[in-house]
Amino acid sequence: MTAVTQDTRLAHPRLLRELRADLAAISEMITARIEHDEKDYGDAVLAHHELATLVTDSLAALLDAIAGSRYSLEPAHRAGRLKAERGIPLDSLLHAFRVAGMAFWEVIVERARPDDRSALPQLSTRVWATVDEYSVAAADIYRRVAFTGGDHPDQRLLRALLDPDLPPAQREDLGTRMRLPARGTFVILVGDIRLAAAGVTTVRTLLADDRVTLAAAHSPLSLVQALHGAATRAGASRPFTDLVSAPAALDQARLAFRCLSPTDTEIHTYASSPARALIAAQPALAADLFAETLTALDRLHPSDAAALVQTALAWYELGGSTSAVGERLHLHRNTVLHRLKRIERLTGSAFTVPADAALLYLALQARLLRAPGDPC
Repeated sequence: MTAVTQDTRLAHPRLLRELRADLAAISEMITARIEHDEKDYGDAVLAHHELATLVTDSLAALLDAIAGSRYSLEPAHRAGRLKAERGIPLDSLLHAFRVAGMAFWEVIVERARPDDRSALPQLSTRVWATVDEYSVAAADIYRRVAFTGGDHPDQRLLRALLDPDLPPAQREDLGTRMRLPARGTFVILVGDIRLAAAGVTTVRTLLADDRVTLAAAHSPLSLVQALHGAATRAGASRPFTDLVSAPAALDQARLAFRCLSPTDTEIHTYASSPARALIAAQPALAADLFAETLTALDRLHPSDAAALVQTALAWYELGGSTSAVGERLHLHRNTVLHRLKRIERLTGSAFTVPADAALLYLALQARLLRAPGDPC
């Protein structure tokens, strides 16, 4: 957290105490003034409570500055980041700081008593120096976010849509501004994926370290076909029809992406493999629980271990039919049985015992999801 300390202290702390005690009411008044003066805030889907929180936190820091105490620039950084993500123009951001500074100064002058008058010139200098400092800090973060997010407004709108703190009532307006179908089916994707299909609209952005795509279509079938035809690594959410579900869908897509093994090259849809989802959600716990089984396989030559794992996974996929496994892998049935017996000796688990077989399956899935070179 960035903190600044000013050297001098306010000569009349009584005024400072009164301002702190009435901070909530002052903040609400200033928030209303900003909303009245800056129409961009309503158009950019910044909720009243979000703006009020930014104003309150900024005023609290300003009061610290007036008192000569350490004060944080974090509220300014948060304001710059949020307003860039919501598509509020930089000029509007800076004007809001000026409006807030002027309104707050009017409150100070109005509440000053005769014995406070001599301190007002010094106080004015300190207030406006801090407002300028806050404006510079907010603008710096704003420019960084805008540069990272690209110039297309739909990218900023998508980041706003995926913000879990955005009021649900404002998501429909976002969809309209992004030209999404009013009664469409949507999917969130995580990964470096580009869909080019008739009837499918996509918006892409960078969120944290993730490449995120919103895919939308009037027809659920069009969306399914587009995803089926994409040959790339990505995690996909469940399809949804209400944009209120977008933040939860992002969480699903992120977990689905973690369900991909290092060698997978397809789209993995959330909940298509509950076993992988459980492991990906708690990888450290899975590694600890299955450490003995994973270590037993890791002691083998990599090609030997790979052959055993391939055989076991085929046995699970084909319903425990050793004949079917032999046909798929072009092995004699006795070879399949020999490999399964080796796994049982190595792990102490028996394929014929349902509980053992279930835990062994989870251990094999945990092994698949490990990055090469990861310890068990």
